[in-house]
Amino acid sequence: MARSFFEADIMSIAQSVMRRLVTVTVKSQLNPRVSVETQRKRLDLLRFTPMPRGIKETEIELDGVTTRKLSPTPCHGAILYLHGGAYCTGSPDSHREMVARIARNAEREAYVIDYRLAPESPYPAAVDDAMKAYIALLSEHQDIALVGDSAGGGLAMALAEEIARTEYAQPSAMVLMSPWADLTCSGVTIESNKSIDPMLHPAWLTSSAEMYAADVPLDTPGISPLFGNHANLPRTLIQVGSDEILLSDSQRIAEAFRVAGVDTELQVFEGMWHVFQFHAALLKPSRKAVYKIGEFLKG
Repeated sequence: MARSFFEADIMSIAQSVMRRLVTVTVKSQLNPRVSVETQRKRLDLLRFTPMPRGIKETEIELDGVTTRKLSPTPCHGAILYLHGGAYCTGSPDSHREMVARIARNAEREAYVIDYRLAPESPYPAAVDDAMKAYIALLSEHQDIALVGDSAGGGLAMALAEEIARTEYAQPSAMVLMSPWADLTCSGVTIESNKSIDPMLHPAWLTSSAEMYAADVPLDTPGISPLFGNHANLPRTLIQVGSDEILLSDSQRIAEAFRVAGVDTELQVFEGMWHVFQFHAALLKPSRKAVYKIGEFLKG
């Protein structure tokens, strides 16, 4: 019993330290006063994070879209991974370690696409790149899951809704981690969780949304897929932290999907923040979340 209390204390301390580290190193940078170029350079420093063992890393192209292919052993099926970064930052470099862990747990090859970013390439560039990559993957894989975090989660939704309107084979599953699916930022937790979110500030989201949407209304379904047609979407797992300003996006997505008849599971991780799965090498809740993603994608 004493050991379990000691272990719980260690885990609590580790989580508190990481929470503070995220605030100091990340929240200060995800700020409209910091240039997009600087944000990109600093986020891409994550490329130096050690990769998990047993992953083969390859650079390929999917119909002209530069892609990082992460191959575990064994692997069955594919993941089309759409990285976060508010549509303005992020890359295969910044997300490679986290995606590698997901791929290994799911026993699937992961394809992390380097889709075009705003403000240089506003909507619909990201959706167009994702669609091209998905169609190209269909020539190699029959079982493709869509996975994305933050803006990448919203992009996965927008892509799934686009695919559902076509005759192409549908994705087998979808996983959304802390998805940003309402770029109007109208969710209640945008304000109610502002004081406890250690990573995101509403001003950064609204600034990024304006760059991505450009002259297109923010409530356009391709930009804010929460307002889209959710019929015929694949079974979906949503993970979110209780302390993030985007909590209500996940809650509203889950409700909208259920109303549309989509097989949906919402997992809220108490005391966690935005895309906490990044910390699977250090935090037990993050490892648990990645494990649950793997089990969902195996099913």
